[in-house]
Amino acid sequence: MDREKLRIAFFIGNMGSSGGTERVLSVIANGLSERGHHVSIMSLRGTGRVFFPVSDAVKIYWLEKEVPKAGIIKKIQSLAVFLNFEHIDFLIDVDIILCFYSLFLKRLRPQMHWISWEHFNFYYHFRKNHFLRSMARRLVARYSECLVVLSEEDKGYYKEKLNLKCKITRIYNPNPYEDKAPKEMGEPMIFAAGRLTKAKGFDLLIKSWKLLEDRYPKWKVMVAGEGTDRKKLEKEIESAGIKRFDLVGNTDQIEQYYRRAEIFALPSRDEGFGMVLLEAMAFSLPAVGYACKAGPKEIIEEGENGFLVIPGDVEMFARKMEILMQDAHRRRKMGEKARESTKRFQREQILDAWELLLHEMVEQTG
Repeated sequence: MDREKLRIAFFIGNMGSSGGTERVLSVIANGLSERGHHVSIMSLRGTGRVFFPVSDAVKIYWLEKEVPKAGIIKKIQSLAVFLNFEHIDFLIDVDIILCFYSLFLKRLRPQMHWISWEHFNFYYHFRKNHFLRSMARRLVARYSECLVVLSEEDKGYYKEKLNLKCKITRIYNPNPYEDKAPKEMGEPMIFAAGRLTKAKGFDLLIKSWKLLEDRYPKWKVMVAGEGTDRKKLEKEIESAGIKRFDLVGNTDQIEQYYRRAEIFALPSRDEGFGMVLLEAMAFSLPAVGYACKAGPKEIIEEGENGFLVIPGDVEMFARKMEILMQDAHRRRKMGEKARESTKRFQREQILDAWELLLHEMVEQTG
């Protein structure tokens, strides 16, 4: 696309965190910057250090560092100064709850376009601020110019449940690992990754693995990630009496686990999209995942590149893992299909979708 270059500010809670949202933002921000756009990131919190690489051309404004201990009015004023100084055309929230700031920022800079980019599915149950997030969705539906969601399934939920005054569109997350070579033989290992929280369902994976461990002494399960449920999960592992289920914590070497593993497990109760699922499949890993809301059903093709299981059915989840554990040829075949299927999530296609959306919005108001 050879079009007008835009000035874009992404607004996120903490760019220093190590989650999938921050990973995706780093890919999109870097990509848009490479295409010649002026890209900034405003981080509400953070120490000034990022977990995922961000181009030097992308300016990061760390609000907590610039105005420490500021109240909400002072924060809004400081963010508005930054937006005006950078002559921002587009403010893109990277979490719908940030609308409580952006609603005022839009009023202070009315010529600026406001997009809300939601990374959680409509039915995701938040432990904290559930009421505030419900209110945020209604505010975004009424006052923002566009709501971006991660799956067609989720787009349907928003259209059904909210009285949308804004435009809504689906843009998939990009695959950060492209053109990986077909997988060589790995270890007899099942890999999973994500925050150690109830939503990610690792307690369900423990129950499934308990049904298999004694029969498959060469196999093990490894889970990368940290979270508030670590101690609870450690107790469940101990109570289950299983020995080869390891919580390895956060890692900046996740590629090594993708290469070593033979199967990827996604036991989530909820997903916004399933970024780790996409990453694992790019490394030729066949996946077993619950058909949860929302995202995995648009990535896993049943029986082709993985298996989808009725949510919460730990016995069937174990059975599907066992099918792959028993048949190396089937693992290779489904793994190759998994790698091929990730091509529709290539970064350049996703960047094209973002540019198309932004330029359409400019043209509609021009």
